[in-house]
Amino acid sequence: MPNKTGFIKPNRPMFKKPSKFETKWGKPAYKIAERENVSTTTIHMRVKNYGSPYQRKAKPNVWEAKYGKTIVEIAYDLLLSPQTVSQREKTYGNPYCEDKIKKGGPNRNKKTDKFKNTKHWSELDQFKGDIFWLMPEHPDYQQERDRALEWDCDTHIALAKAKAGV
Repeated sequence: MPNKTGFIKPNRPMFKKPSKFETKWGKPAYKIAERENVSTTTIHMRVKNYGSPYQRKAKPNVWEAKYGKTIVEIAYDLLLSPQTVSQREKTYGNPYCEDKIKKGGPNRNKKTDKFKNTKHWSELDQFKGDIFWLMPEHPDYQQERDRALEWDCDTHIALAKAKAGV
């Protein structure tokens, strides 16, 4: 049956006041979950386990603790594969060692004819989930990210791009 003329259906929200989670953290759990592509239960478990919905893991991995970036972020910066970054860490003690390495051939981060039918390392599933252990909203995020500044990354990234011809 059609509505009467002039009838305006009242718009009553299901919840009139914000939830306890929303008042404490500023956003509802479902919005954080949508952004992270996880369930709301995961967000609530983060609060239970770590004390904050913006912390993804209990502690940083070795790369995040030492360099303030994940191995994949370092690999993207230096235009190398994560395996090469790891090998540089083992050989030189530091992946940012552009000044120590003499060769930086024309095939840096490019697929050669031999491997043209294989996937690039950035397309592999094993590197898709490598994200930083803290979200930008976490209070300690900037302090953790500033560890990258100790390594003078910008100079080495510029050297890497110059060697690659980018």
